[in-house]
Amino acid sequence: MTATTRTTLLRGLASLLVLAGTVGGCQTPGSPGVPALLTGSAGRRAPKPMPRPVRGVWVARFHYRYPDDIRTILRNCAELKLNTVYWQVRGAGTVAYPSQVEPWGREFDFADPGFDPLALAVEQAHANGLRIEAWVNVVPGWQGEQPPPIADQLWNAHPEWFLQDAAARRQLLNRSYVLLNPAVPEVRQHIVRLIEEILSRYDVDGVHLDYVRYAWDHEPGASRKYARDPRTLALYRQEAGLHPDDDPSAWDRWRANQLTRLVAEIRAAVDRRRPGATLTAAVIRDPASAAREYFQNGVAWLRTGLVDALLPMAYTEKSGEFEADIAAYRELVGPCRLIPGVGIYRHASDGVMRDQLVRCMQWGGDFSLFSYASLYATHQDRALGSPGPQETARRAMRRAVLWEIVGPQ
Repeated sequence: MTATTRTTLLRGLASLLVLAGTVGGCQTPGSPGVPALLTGSAGRRAPKPMPRPVRGVWVARFHYRYPDDIRTILRNCAELKLNTVYWQVRGAGTVAYPSQVEPWGREFDFADPGFDPLALAVEQAHANGLRIEAWVNVVPGWQGEQPPPIADQLWNAHPEWFLQDAAARRQLLNRSYVLLNPAVPEVRQHIVRLIEEILSRYDVDGVHLDYVRYAWDHEPGASRKYARDPRTLALYRQEAGLHPDDDPSAWDRWRANQLTRLVAEIRAAVDRRRPGATLTAAVIRDPASAAREYFQNGVAWLRTGLVDALLPMAYTEKSGEFEADIAAYRELVGPCRLIPGVGIYRHASDGVMRDQLVRCMQWGGDFSLFSYASLYATHQDRALGSPGPQETARRAMRRAVLWEIVGPQ
C-alpha cells in the first residue's frame, strides 16, 4: 500500500472515530490494563479470554444438524490443536437456537429440532478446552429466490426493514442475500436484541460479526440505488441536512456510519450483558475496497476499540495476494489485534496452505480457517451426498499440514 493510499483511507475513516465516544483503542479483556472477569455473574461461567495466539476455525450453520454432529465437530477441533471456534448461530433472519427474536432456520426445517444446538455447542466447546464465539450474520435479512415459508420471518413480517430504492421497492430475491437497512433504528434494535438474547442465555466467550457490510455485490449499481426510500432520505436530511445527490461522498460516509453505529450499539450490549466477552468481526480482504465498495470501516472499529479483533477474509490460493491483503491491514491497525482468515477451501496443494500458515506464524501465530468443512465431513455432506475421493484426500492433506504447523506447540 502506498503512502498516498494509506493517508487517503485513514482520512476517510477519521469521520467515524467520533462514534466510538469514550471507547479506548486496541485493549481487549485479558490485555494489560484491562481487568479480566474473575467469576461468572449469578453462577455463570466467566468468558474465556482471547488466547495468544488464536488458532480458530469457522463452523457454519450447514455443518451440523444433530447432537452427534456437534460433539464430533468440537472434539475434532480440539484434536487438531485449535483453540477457538466461530460457531454460526444466525444466517439470514433465522437462527440455530430456540429464540424469542427470530425463527429457526431452514437447516432445521424452520422448526424446533428437539434440542438446543447452541447450548450443546457451548458445553462441548468448553469441555474440550475451546473458546466459542457466537457467529452472527448481521445485515442479511433473507437468502434465496423464494420468500420464506413462515409468516414470522423478517421478509414477511417487516418488509419496511429491508433496503429499498427510490420507489420503495426492495431488492429482488436471488440466490444471495437481501439486506436489512442499518439506517432504520428498528433494524439496529432488532439485531441488538438478538445479541442480548444470546449473551444473556449462553456462556459464549464472545460474539463474532460477519456480513457487517452492504453485501450487494451480486446486484450491479446497488450502491447507487439503495437506500433511497422516503424514510431513509428523511433520516439523512434530519442528520445531515442533505439529499444524497447534493454530496455523494457525504452520502457514502453517512451510510457507512450506520454500520458503525450498529457495531457501537452491539459493543455496548456485549459489555452490558456479558462483561469480559469479546467482540470480533470478519471483514473484506482488502481494507480500501471494504470501505469504498461495501462501506465497511473495520479499521476504524478496531482502532477505536469497538471490536477487539478483525479477521480479514484473505481467501486465496495465491500466497502473494494473501500476504498483501494482511499487510495492508497490518499497516493500518498498528498494534491492534488482527487474526488472518485463511481460505483453506481454496487450497488444493499442501504447499499453498503451508506457506500461508507459516506466514501467520511469523506474524505472531494468529489465524482462523475457513472452514471446518474443508477439514472434515459434515452434515452438509450427508445432505448433498458424500464427497468424492479427491475432496476426501484434500481434507486429509489439510489436516496433516495443520498438525505439522501447530501440533507440536
